[in-house]
Amino acid sequence: MVNGSHSDGVLMELVGKYIEGFVLCPECGLPETHYKIKEGCIFHRCAACGASVMVDMEHKLCTYILAQHKKEKKMKKEQAKKDKGKASESKDKDATKEKKKGGSDDEKKVKKKKKSKETGDDAKKSSKKSSKKKKKDKEDKPAAAGISDEKKLADDVDELSINSENEVNDADAIVLAITGVKTFLTTNPTATPSQVAEVVVNQQMSSALKSHDKVHILLRAILTPSFYKENQIQKYAPYIQKTTLGNPIMERHLISAIEYICLEKPKNFPVMLKQLYDEEVLEEEVILTWAFDGRSTYTCEAVDEESRSALRGEAEPFITWLQDEDDSSGEDSD
Repeated sequence: MVNGSHSDGVLMELVGKYIEGFVLCPECGLPETHYKIKEGCIFHRCAACGASVMVDMEHKLCTYILAQHKKEKKMKKEQAKKDKGKASESKDKDATKEKKKGGSDDEKKVKKKKKSKETGDDAKKSSKKSSKKKKKDKEDKPAAAGISDEKKLADDVDELSINSENEVNDADAIVLAITGVKTFLTTNPTATPSQVAEVVVNQQMSSALKSHDKVHILLRAILTPSFYKENQIQKYAPYIQKTTLGNPIMERHLISAIEYICLEKPKNFPVMLKQLYDEEVLEEEVILTWAFDGRSTYTCEAVDEESRSALRGEAEPFITWLQDEDDSSGEDSD
């Protein structure tokens, strides 16, 4: 806000100062920035060049921005608590209805025991048939030993970057796209983030996949089971950032990709979240929104509710730490 009566020239000068100090990137000069607030400080985050530069914190506008940020955070937390309370109430109601409908657990056990006695002979016959069927299926299946270790290495398939491909409808297309990006990275080790992002987009489009699938393609092409030892997230952070461009929607899809990758190893999930947050690839707001939103349209079909709950449980200490850090930074800004 500019108070008082001013001439057009003065207003233009003030607008120019605002644009120069709070809109244009200090590194490349393009108006592709958005704010990143961390520990009571405001940073420019440029989607064009990836620069992260602190604004002039002595400017009085910074006080207003920090106050608005704190206000929005408080509103989001209150809304999240309300949503959580509603979900809990709904779950309790469903449990009560189910109990009324099916009777108590003791009654169910008695009924089950009685039924099992009455159908004992039928169960034995069914068991024999099932045993014969299993034996036949086992004979029909090809021996797993036919796949040699050499072939596994040649295919470059690992348990972390490729997971349950057959369960996804577009598995063949996305595997081809992942292979294409892996090949490019192997043959072009010095490729820039922009070049890699272009290859990822080309692979996504040529495979007729959705726009957000490019995040899945890139992540599953660059990460391996030894991602932590080899600092792969730190190494490839600029590539991921160039693909998401700081877009909150793409960052939500990025979390979805991590969920999918960590299905078999949930303990890796909070580690990846923390590393992506430290590298400023994932925003704090996006992570907290994911944590309290529950299952959404961003969640992959392959990630069922039980698996997602397990991943959310593993991430609980990190989410709590984020909230505590946010509260302390809010107090500092006051």
